[in-house]
Amino acid sequence: MPRKVVSSVGMRLFVLNLAILVAILSVGLSLTGCGSVGGSKNGTGTVTLTPSAASFGNVTVKTEATQTIKVSNTGTSELKIFGAHIRGAGFSLSGLKTPTKLAAGSSMNFNIAFKPMEARAETGLVSIKTDASESPVTVDLSGTGVEQSIKLTASATSLNFGNVLVSNSENKDVTITNSGNANITVTGVTASGAGFSASGGSNVTLAPNQSEMVTVSFNPKSKGSLAGTLTVSSNAPTVAISLNGTGTQSAGPGTASTHSVSVTWAPSASPVIGYFIYRRTGASGSFSRLDSSIDSSTSFTDNNVTDGETYFYVVTAVSAGDVQSQFSAEVSVTIPVS
Repeated sequence: MPRKVVSSVGMRLFVLNLAILVAILSVGLSLTGCGSVGGSKNGTGTVTLTPSAASFGNVTVKTEATQTIKVSNTGTSELKIFGAHIRGAGFSLSGLKTPTKLAAGSSMNFNIAFKPMEARAETGLVSIKTDASESPVTVDLSGTGVEQSIKLTASATSLNFGNVLVSNSENKDVTITNSGNANITVTGVTASGAGFSASGGSNVTLAPNQSEMVTVSFNPKSKGSLAGTLTVSSNAPTVAISLNGTGTQSAGPGTASTHSVSVTWAPSASPVIGYFIYRRTGASGSFSRLDSSIDSSTSFTDNNVTDGETYFYVVTAVSAGDVQSQFSAEVSVTIPVS
């Protein structure tokens, strides 16, 4: 009989111990559930980089080009940015301090620079680590280093102004362009040669593919063909443009003319050794001989005339004994105003 009691008590103790064990396990489960709630989010952050690739194209060696990258949180909760890394020769990152946070629906910018040290193609990669994903978001980078080219070109190699009246002015424009890949500083634009001058284009800095207009003026002060040179000085090789023009006598009575008078006559019926030609200016006065020696031809060209004047011409025939005939009948001509 006592043996049964002991067994019964032992069983009760076993059951009690099992109940305690179950209670402890239940408490453990309850505590674990409370920790998970405290670390959860109400939504998720989503990161987007714009653009997803940055190509710098050709960049002059030892000069820097930059591009802006936009980081956007397009999710519904705060985004944590843990770090940013960049790799690739010549590439660098600025404007993004980590760690940082980005509110839902907001964005921020940072810069990528490419400064090649050698003339060759380069590639790189930007990696942004966030809490939106185990894998970082990336931007592919590319660019090519090229040797510096300093070259200035002009829209014309020569300017011809044609005929311009004395004391009048004619203008022509020429465009100078930076056709290299580095900045060019134009220090001077000058025109040499009588009657030529230039304006514009001096003391300017031209970026690659940028142009500047230069105006060249031709204002002759005398008759005749004139030549000059337009010179553009800079840190690039000098540009030289040839200039040409002809000054013609300005219009108006009393000034020398570009016209001429051609006088012809019928040969003498009597034996002669030649002729003399005479000219008078105006309706009255005496005639003056134009040729210094006997001329056997039956024509004469008078190049020394004045605009607006009227001239009278006569001819004499000269015999073997240097005897001159009487004056022929007069012919007159009025020089037009140019």
